[in-house]
Amino acid sequence: MDVVFGIVRLLIAVVLAIAAGKLISKLRLPAILGWLIAGMIMGPHAIGLLDDQLLDSTWFSTLESLLECTVGLMIGTELIWSQMKKAGSQILVTTITESLGTFLIVSLVFGVIFWLSDVPIYLAFMFGGIALATAPTPSLSVVNDLKTSGPVTKTLIPMAALDDLVGALVFLLS
Repeated sequence: MDVVFGIVRLLIAVVLAIAAGKLISKLRLPAILGWLIAGMIMGPHAIGLLDDQLLDSTWFSTLESLLECTVGLMIGTELIWSQMKKAGSQILVTTITESLGTFLIVSLVFGVIFWLSDVPIYLAFMFGGIALATAPTPSLSVVNDLKTSGPVTKTLIPMAALDDLVGALVFLLS
């Protein structure tokens, strides 16, 4: 019975989030902003429609993983290799430079803080790897909602996807 009640609450939350996205779109803002606001309001730290028990359940974790894979595939189809070839090596060089630069700076800052606090230094590298995590889905949502097109848009999507690849590699290596 708890699973059925959880599914009903999840469906209500999805409908409310879609409605919030449509409402925000009327203000000429990206729909994802409405989804995020709705999620914060319905989450366990506000009204609790989606409480910790639901979010920690096994069936929810499985569904979440399936949806993450689906979105990942959608992003992958959005990333067209011919666009990356047109942009040339600039995207690759910029992505690697900004990713590794971020990793080094965050690791250095946390390394100093942890060294002064007698916390194991290796955790600084973990924080540096975590700092590289980006979510290309919001960028895609804004691009699709506002129907943007141009050199920045054509560079943004491949760069966000490459940034995630570099972030995953650095995090795994650290």
